[in-house]
Amino acid sequence: MRMTVSIDRLTALLLAAALLVFSCASCRSTTEEADDTSKTVLTVMSWNDDFRHAMETYYLPRHAKEMANVEIRWVSDEIVGYRQNVENRLLDGEVIDLFVGDDQMAPFFANNPGTATLAQLGITEADLAAQYPYTRLLGSDADGVQRGSAMNAEPGILLYRADYAAQYLDVTRPEQMALMLSSWDTFLETARTLGERSGGNVRMLSDSSEIWRAIDGEMTGQWVTDGQLSVDDDTLNRWLTYVKSLNSAKGLAGVKPFDDDWQNAVSDGVFCFFAAPWLNKSVASDNADITTLFTTAKKGGVSFGKFKTAPAPHGFVYGGNWLYSSANSPNHELVGQIVRTFTCDDAFMRLLALGNMEFVNHSDVIEELSSLEIANPLFDGLDAFSVYHRAAMDMSLAAPSVYDSTVSTMLYNQAKACAQGKVTQENAVYNFRNNVWKKYDTLTDQPQKPDQTQATQASQKAVG
Repeated sequence: MRMTVSIDRLTALLLAAALLVFSCASCRSTTEEADDTSKTVLTVMSWNDDFRHAMETYYLPRHAKEMANVEIRWVSDEIVGYRQNVENRLLDGEVIDLFVGDDQMAPFFANNPGTATLAQLGITEADLAAQYPYTRLLGSDADGVQRGSAMNAEPGILLYRADYAAQYLDVTRPEQMALMLSSWDTFLETARTLGERSGGNVRMLSDSSEIWRAIDGEMTGQWVTDGQLSVDDDTLNRWLTYVKSLNSAKGLAGVKPFDDDWQNAVSDGVFCFFAAPWLNKSVASDNADITTLFTTAKKGGVSFGKFKTAPAPHGFVYGGNWLYSSANSPNHELVGQIVRTFTCDDAFMRLLALGNMEFVNHSDVIEELSSLEIANPLFDGLDAFSVYHRAAMDMSLAAPSVYDSTVSTMLYNQAKACAQGKVTQENAVYNFRNNVWKKYDTLTDQPQKPDQTQATQASQKAVG
């Protein structure tokens, strides 16, 4: 009897235990499902790994608790077509919680109605007070409303070979060299002198395209306003003549920036480069993939430590990472916290600057770091933070429009073809204006073809 009762009770206990296990499993399954559905998903788009590297290295470890229930879906894209891809997604109403853009993309993203304002992200004027003014200008729409916030500032300078300066120009002090590079006229005269004294073995620049960002920076207004090209023929002819003169002075090596020949030119045969912080990060950077594009100038290279710096004939911006969010993102509060940390928070940006040798977009932090005189081995021990801080503080730019980068490139194509003798200067001006008019059907100023057209079929193909 007792045995029967024991068996029955044992059976009941086993049954109860099984039910409990099943119940707990069900609860766990339900809880897991609830956890999955309660996760916050952030979609982040970029064409490079800069933001992701900084996010994973610096932000996530320090914000583990608040990010514990956040899933980041990284959408990587190629730089070619990236801007249009983002615009198409915004147009289709897709949610992009965070997306990154550089200086060339800024007018497109900032003027897109699908892009949230920083105010919508909870970011205030007080938060943005220490940002370099030109980064705020580039991140603002035509009405001056800021929609993009830059995590790094990329002011342009010149890097020149101090050994070539001493050997061929009798210049040993940076302030002497700065005077010889301070205007477009002195820059051209220096190119002529360098070519003559080196017997043509040292060229001033790798390619004429290097000067073009500084030319863009010198534009006092937008390339297109009120449905017409803003630039007059005198300005067009000035730049056409300048590129032609550089070419005639044998000041150009004729190598495309960033290809293998350009990398070799860094080590031997080219005097100076239009550069920005992302092009010459210190070898102390913990992000080896983007330490420097000067691969042949790394420690042990023949040109390592032989670069010094000078201001360019005109200030320019080269690159950068502006952070944006789509207006329909349901996660503006969280996105705002991230953007504020990366682009406004002095403690975090100081960490980013020291850990990744990043020229962060916080003038107070950079000024503080400049006082430390942190040596950059690529610059022969010179403090790069101070150099770029001066360039950033002196920056003077006009607000860009969505036309500018394309129209500017069209003029450069004509300038290069003219310098190579493929088209006359008169026809280069006409081709430029006509190409812009054909590209943008909203423009009203159709150009008149010159009376004497000397362009051959080959030259038309080269500049079309």
